Amino acid sequence: MKNKKTRLALATLTLTLPLFAQAEGLSPWLPIPGDVAISLNLSQQSGDTAYVGSTELPLSAITGGGANQYKRSTTTLRLGYGLSDSVALDASLGRGRVKVGGADNSSGSVDSTAGVSWRVLDEYEQGGLPTVTVRGGAIFKGSYDGARLAALGNAANGFEVSVAVGKQVTSALSLWAELGLQERSNNIPKATFFELGARYRVLPALSLSLGYTDQKYGGNLDIGGPGFSPARFQQVKAERSITKLGVGYAIAGNQGVALTLAKVGRGRNTVKDDQIAGLSYTFAF
Repeated sequence: MKNKKTRLALATLTLTLPLFAQAEGLSPWLPIPGDVAISLNLSQQSGDTAYVGSTELPLSAITGGGANQYKRSTTTLRLGYGLSDSVALDASLGRGRVKVGGADNSSGSVDSTAGVSWRVLDEYEQGGLPTVTVRGGAIFKGSYDGARLAALGNAANGFEVSVAVGKQVTSALSLWAELGLQERSNNIPKATFFELGARYRVLPALSLSLGYTDQKYGGNLDIGGPGFSPARFQQVKAERSITKLGVGYAIAGNQGVALTLAKVGRGRNTVKDDQIAGLSYTFAF
């Protein structure tokens, strides 16, 4: 494999980029063939306002004084396996808890995923071109009720497809972008998402990252609008953008820890998380 050491470093450092609840994040750089990567991700999210339609309101006003703050904690285990030089498998599962004061609370397993990625282009074998990877995956609904304020997700099975493009611009700077589509059952609107990211390696094992994600569900149903009822919470036209800042540290070449701080910028029919923090540990062998 050409430039295996460089690709191993890229893959390991990319794995240390933290993930949090409902984040996307297909990496263009796949694991080394035969390698297994296990990543444990912990996240905490909280906010005291939410978007009803496109209007931002205090959570206390929305819940009639039943709650002043939304809190969510999620623990996710992610697995990755390099099946060949250009194909990798992945899976994730986890549990979450949402607390909305006295208004609503829930806990259970979050949606699980399983997918396969195929690297179409390799920047290290085709000079001047970026690395391009496509992925297809299944979404399996978790054990929770989706028709409630404290829902852990959309409570529907589905699938997703995405394409990621990345380039190691210099020995220290890497850039990437992802564009994807999610389709779910139970009349859940189609969702599109994209992510932009940059990582700068400050030291051989230390990297800083900056990212932006945006996800939009189709349809025209707003919370409180015509045709809305609590039973249709997961069918609303939801939009959500997140800006992330992270730091990752690779240990012994095959392990990594990372911390991410993030914040929701704009949204529609969603909670505005003013504080999002994610901590992850990755071990590859």
